[in-house]
Amino acid sequence: MKSNSPFLGFMRAAFFSVALISTNIALAAPTPKAGWSFKEMGALPIQAGGRIKPFDSYARDLVLQITGRRTFEGWDPVELVLSWLADPKGWEDQRFILIGRKDVKRQLRLNEDQSRFSPQELFLESFMADYAASMGSAQGGLSAQATPIARTSKPDARDQELKHLFERVSVYRAIVSGEAWMVIPTPPPAPWLTLGMSGPDASKVNELPGKPVRDSFMHLFAAYLKGSETEFQTGIREANSAITAEMKGEWNPSSERKISAELLYNRLHPYQIAWVLYLICALLWTASIWLSASGVTAIHGGADLSPATKTSKRCGQAALPLTFIALGFQVFGILLRCYIAGRPPVTNMYESIVWVSFGTMLFSIILWFIQRNSILFAISTTLSAIVLIVSDAAPAMIDPSIHPLVPVLRSNYWLMIHVMTITLSYAAFALTLGIGNVTLWFYLNGEDQNQAGMKKIAMLNLLTYRAMQFGVVLLAAGTILGGIWADYSWGRFWGWDPKEVWALIALMGYLIVIHARFTGWMRPFGFAAWSVIAFTLVVMAWYGVNFVLGVGLHSYGFSTGGQSTVAVFVLGQMAYVIGIAIARKRRTLK
Repeated sequence: MKSNSPFLGFMRAAFFSVALISTNIALAAPTPKAGWSFKEMGALPIQAGGRIKPFDSYARDLVLQITGRRTFEGWDPVELVLSWLADPKGWEDQRFILIGRKDVKRQLRLNEDQSRFSPQELFLESFMADYAASMGSAQGGLSAQATPIARTSKPDARDQELKHLFERVSVYRAIVSGEAWMVIPTPPPAPWLTLGMSGPDASKVNELPGKPVRDSFMHLFAAYLKGSETEFQTGIREANSAITAEMKGEWNPSSERKISAELLYNRLHPYQIAWVLYLICALLWTASIWLSASGVTAIHGGADLSPATKTSKRCGQAALPLTFIALGFQVFGILLRCYIAGRPPVTNMYESIVWVSFGTMLFSIILWFIQRNSILFAISTTLSAIVLIVSDAAPAMIDPSIHPLVPVLRSNYWLMIHVMTITLSYAAFALTLGIGNVTLWFYLNGEDQNQAGMKKIAMLNLLTYRAMQFGVVLLAAGTILGGIWADYSWGRFWGWDPKEVWALIALMGYLIVIHARFTGWMRPFGFAAWSVIAFTLVVMAWYGVNFVLGVGLHSYGFSTGGQSTVAVFVLGQMAYVIGIAIARKRRTLK
């Protein structure tokens, strides 16, 4: 069993690196081929992560995993992965392998001020391979940890970073050796063959199926190193023909459409376009409200609380169609991702963030058709822009890659309904958070001191109440559906798992707030304040269980990072509420 441990492969790679270093060969740093097109190579099908995808997606995933960035120093991801294989010696002294934690750098005796390191630097200290061996012995290898069903204790963050580092180096070595290039089709369900072949059978590589594919790739690698773009493009076309010929009946118009759809998704960046447009819309809606004498503007019908200026109306009229265009790009991205993955897009943190952003816009549109109040769009477009920017700016923490479902998620139709319902409730609560913050701002500005201001606050309170009702109904339904799925999958309706517990806590918290408002126990200011404070329960149920606790049966959602940013957000919101409450109290005492 130990012979199959990834750590042993890792150690072999380490000794290979040390051997390279001992040669003391000075190599020029690889540089991108100026003016070359890698679009055709990006369209080549490859099997990775349990599915067939375009090489463009594969390269993007690898570059993100190894460097922590979507793109690295101006390299096209496709060319960068190609260069790693074609010119491995040139990359031995280049710093591109990410290490995020300072304590890990300290343990490996590396420069703590650097964020990326070369393969040479990582193996100058021989104890790194020894540490890898000890980790493999203690844990039974990484493979035993790959897809856990349950976790009873939170893993040490430093060991997690070391594990990620070993994975990065192992993946890089697999790229260099050709073992990661699964481009030779085989009849399903067998996995595709790789370009490389290690071990005692390496001499028999030409006897394996797929020789035309290997030959075409050798041709394009040689052309790349030679610097001949014409021969390189010819090699790509040969590789594409060879791969599709090997796929035989498996390659059909549907497969081709999926590859094309994924390439469109990668190159269009629909969510990025959406957040840029949302940001513009947020500015336009805010300008419209700011320029309006009343602070609230109705666009199509309904009564203004006060006459709006012409500029305010123009801003609102420009923002309205642009808001729906932005939403259209987001919906298009969601539908593309659904088509590519063959499942609803709510199975990891990245997808749930996008879904919550969409839900926030959906609920604001529903409420807008009821109230025709532009402040709803000012809030929802701001929230959606911020949320999508966060997901776009932290790909190393919030992985945007499309992965197949782990077995526990494939087991029941009700699971997808459960997850989509729960996350839609988070969207409704996010909208209450935004409206609550704006309401508190009105209190800070003394709007509660006059009748017109109190009308605005009352309207905002009503919008908060309606959005919270949506959220409570959806969270209750989602929790019950989760119990149905749990009974089907694990044989019990409820097990006090941290995810279940925090969903229940969030539901009970919002039920208390909404009940207090309904009975009159909570005044308008208190309702606005608690609509903000209660969102911390959603933060814990959504983010905290996965990124902070990291324990329980919902192990498929666990990750690390972002704790300080989330803590600043939560503490900032608390300080905002308390500060306004104190200011309001002082004003009433005067």
